[in-house]
Amino acid sequence: MIRRIVRYFDERTGGAPFVRKALRYVFPDHWSFLLGEVALYAFVVLVVTGIYLTLFFKASLATVHYHGEYVPLHGREMSEAYRSTVDISLRVKAGLLIRQTHHWAADFFVAAIVLHLLRIFFTGAFRKPRDLTYYIGLLMLIVALVEGYLGYSLVDDLLSGMGLAIGYGVVMSVPFVGANIAQLLWGGPFPGTHDFESRMYVAHVFLFPILIGGLIALHLTLVASRHHTQFRGRRKTEKKVVGVPTFPGQAPRSLGLAFGVAAVLFLMGGSSRSTRSGSGGRTSSRRRRTARSRTGIWAG
Repeated sequence: MIRRIVRYFDERTGGAPFVRKALRYVFPDHWSFLLGEVALYAFVVLVVTGIYLTLFFKASLATVHYHGEYVPLHGREMSEAYRSTVDISLRVKAGLLIRQTHHWAADFFVAAIVLHLLRIFFTGAFRKPRDLTYYIGLLMLIVALVEGYLGYSLVDDLLSGMGLAIGYGVVMSVPFVGANIAQLLWGGPFPGTHDFESRMYVAHVFLFPILIGGLIALHLTLVASRHHTQFRGRRKTEKKVVGVPTFPGQAPRSLGLAFGVAAVLFLMGGSSRSTRSGSGGRTSSRRRRTARSRTGIWAG
């Protein structure tokens, strides 16, 4: 039955040689080569949890008064973005779990990339002909950091406000073009117009995830085309990798690692809380009043 199905698709796609080659691809048998896969699976968890959060988050700085589950905030003036964040944590089913898992997945993603790049650097795996692969990894790290910065800036609490104030100052300090870039992004002096929240939201949930996904795909393509590096040893050469094939060796291992990474992230999301999960938003209304004054001075 299986052979008949395989023959059916092969006769119509001609993909048997490619599949055969992919299944015979050899992976080095060392734990450090799994750091890249940890980053990949953390990114998958980020995308899944991010999609869920997107269904409930409202990227709007319109002023509202809170009348939800969290009693200390009753009657407080805040942005609609922050109110939706509080509602996700306290009213949406599994909302706080997904928020915290998203938070830890972002940390794991960046940490795994850093460790992966350190392994590549200190083992000399960044040299020609794999230098382009290394540069793409560095670019991915920078994009991931910017993506994380945009993510925590969306919440519209005091922490995000301080981060944006620092970011505004950094952009303004760029010689010659800094003021023009800040004007383009913020739409005016800090804290900018309400459209800035929408710009961050589009960049965070659409542009940067697509960019990171594209960089990952390109990175994996270059790794496969140039083959993995490996530590020195008997019978190991540039053209001969000693390790385990994709199937039945690496595939079950990678699948187990994927479930393990997801399990650890959800366990951490369910057993720990960041300081922004509950009452950390009591300063949100203060932020909004300061923002409307457009003085550029943050009320702490």
